[in-house]
Amino acid sequence: MSATSTGKPAPTGMAQRLLEELKRQGAEMPPATSADEHVRQNQFTALYRASIEQLETLVAKGDGHPPMRKQEVDLLCRCVLSCQTLREAIGCAADFCAMLYPRAGVLSLTQRGDRAVFRMDSLRRVKTSAACLVDLTGLFYYMQLFGWLIGQPLRPDHVFLAHPRREDAMPFLGMFNATVTAGAPAYGFEFDPALLDMRVVRQAAELGAFLEDFPYRLVGAPSEVVSLSQQARGVLHAALAHGARLPTLAELAARFDISEPTMRRRLAADGSSYRALCEHCLREHAEHCLRMTNWSIGRIAAQLGFSSEEAFRRAFLRWTGHAPSRFRREARG
Repeated sequence: MSATSTGKPAPTGMAQRLLEELKRQGAEMPPATSADEHVRQNQFTALYRASIEQLETLVAKGDGHPPMRKQEVDLLCRCVLSCQTLREAIGCAADFCAMLYPRAGVLSLTQRGDRAVFRMDSLRRVKTSAACLVDLTGLFYYMQLFGWLIGQPLRPDHVFLAHPRREDAMPFLGMFNATVTAGAPAYGFEFDPALLDMRVVRQAAELGAFLEDFPYRLVGAPSEVVSLSQQARGVLHAALAHGARLPTLAELAARFDISEPTMRRRLAADGSSYRALCEHCLREHAEHCLRMTNWSIGRIAAQLGFSSEEAFRRAFLRWTGHAPSRFRREARG
């Protein structure tokens, strides 16, 4: 059984589905939540977190082993940050979960034809609708984590579920924006294998903000799983990490299959702009190079695409109030 998700569901439908599942399981309803059609974003985030935690506890009892603790999930994220490429990061995540066997399930990565295939076997004894929702959250978690590491979404084109009834996963399937099939041996998704050799561009200092309410805050996004400005920023970061020039606004718009004016409007709706995103990414990358490399100021300027060392100095002074050489001395001091 299969179908293609053509649009992301409203948070209200997902909230109602969670409340129905909690009622079916005889669980206590989360406090201060509402099943009203106008559930606000922050209410939905709180509801999703509370509901999944309760369902996960109930499912774990049926499996005979406790689930991963939040501290362990956070530690997994710290471990994969130390990897050089996405391929290494997925392998590291698989090794980490193997140490927690069977609580963390089994992860694997293979290539089939022209697709990379990530699999997550949750080792469920009984495939219930509650377990399906818990496992969908876990799969979505890995998809978002891997995309965050390399600075751009994975965009899977096929998602498969170990649960036999696709209907039990509705309307959560819209989170993936991909074709979804049910009845597979494990959960997982297929994506472009070229991403496997992309470098991990995130820094440890960014992890705290990423982990806050993750992945629940992303699930509740009303129109995009990740905002357009976040996705555009990831593309810019990835270009700098590979020593490539920054894509133009027109090139970014083409990447997201929208027109340049629409790209400009949607960035503005996010409270951002193409210029602001470029400046932010250039500043972050410049600071990283000054802290972590022994490159000369001229080499950093060239790496970032500045026409001259002096042009880079002026820009860095405008961003930080300090000359690059002074910033490097203070950062290392």
